[in-house]
Amino acid sequence: MEENTEKCPLCTDKRKNSSLYDTWLQCDACSTWYHAECLGLSLEECNIIERYHCLGCTAASGPTTYKKKPRKTSRSHARLNYADLNEGKTGDEKIWGKILRAKSFANDPFKRYKGDEVTVELARKTGMTEPFVIEDVEFLDMKMPDSSITVNDIAKAVGEDQPVEVIDVGTQSEQPGWTVGRWAAYYHSPTRDRIRNVISLEISNTEFARGITRPKFVRDMDWIDHMWPSELKPKEYPKVQLYCLMGTKDSYTDFHIDFGGTSVFYHIISGSKVFYFIEPTSKNLKKYQKWSSSPDQSSTFLGDQVKQCYAVHLKAGNTMIIPTGWIHAVYTPEDAIVIGGNFLHGINITTQLKIYEIEDATNVPQKFRFPFYKRINWYAAHNYNKTLQGKFYKKREKENRSTFVYV
Repeated sequence: MEENTEKCPLCTDKRKNSSLYDTWLQCDACSTWYHAECLGLSLEECNIIERYHCLGCTAASGPTTYKKKPRKTSRSHARLNYADLNEGKTGDEKIWGKILRAKSFANDPFKRYKGDEVTVELARKTGMTEPFVIEDVEFLDMKMPDSSITVNDIAKAVGEDQPVEVIDVGTQSEQPGWTVGRWAAYYHSPTRDRIRNVISLEISNTEFARGITRPKFVRDMDWIDHMWPSELKPKEYPKVQLYCLMGTKDSYTDFHIDFGGTSVFYHIISGSKVFYFIEPTSKNLKKYQKWSSSPDQSSTFLGDQVKQCYAVHLKAGNTMIIPTGWIHAVYTPEDAIVIGGNFLHGINITTQLKIYEIEDATNVPQKFRFPFYKRINWYAAHNYNKTLQGKFYKKREKENRSTFVYV
């Protein structure tokens, strides 16, 4: 991640080359932010601070207090008031970047593949249990917009009057009343008033989508393509196959699991992204379920609650596959345009259903869930049953046992 150049009230013109400029402390009295470097504090000292009071506040609020014992963790923590942050009280929209820079993450362990290596056979062989990145997409058999495309271009192709859900990054809340045309005007404005993010603009059946083809690997696995009855497709089907995501610099989406345990393809047209991944082990899913339904969610960074949280840096031209159930957060270091899509498939059905159960248990609103989820699972079960029966009876016929009838 690029070196932080944002100044605090104690910064001088001659800054050292120190990682402690990425570690911030907030005064618990006046809410002003300071670099640990400028305060002359080490990372170890930061980690044992209980309440920090700057020099201007010590007379009225008392001195800084420390915990009796250091935290038993190698992951660094920022002194952040997450509750105030969630309510938008800090007034610092760039806070998410500061939080992430103040923490340590495990190195990216995930595989890189060439486009022609990514097939259904690969998914079956590996079980598609970990995210992976395709850096050379030449033979991925997909078609994506040119990297020079702008949000204005997208607005014209999608329709400027099309409603769009816009997220205010500072508060992580949805802002009503936006259209794609208004979003484009905001995105291209030289003086944006807030940091905002668009992550749920489904573009299927638009002029823009006509020039896009999902990776063949995805098309070969997607239940919507293979299990959903073709006669219903013109009327209704789960519209989750193609999204356009448009994030501005310093956008952040907190930890989540894609609805229904869907897998995701994620292609970066321009800009860059950083993903923070948590493996969907049984233990981690229980922690996620507890965190996502807890009143303390806004005051807890989920990555600190697990043994490993991996950081994956993606740049323009990269395609990532996120498998079923992986818990992830996303940070946008620079303006970025992304094309992605969700898909259910037959390799990780058990985990898909587990995520559905977690959504039920945590009362996720229908608006944020996979449409027609139960129906598509029944269609899939019916089709798999027919396939298995067909294989069974063909085998019996080869054995010259013709007493069985295919039904």
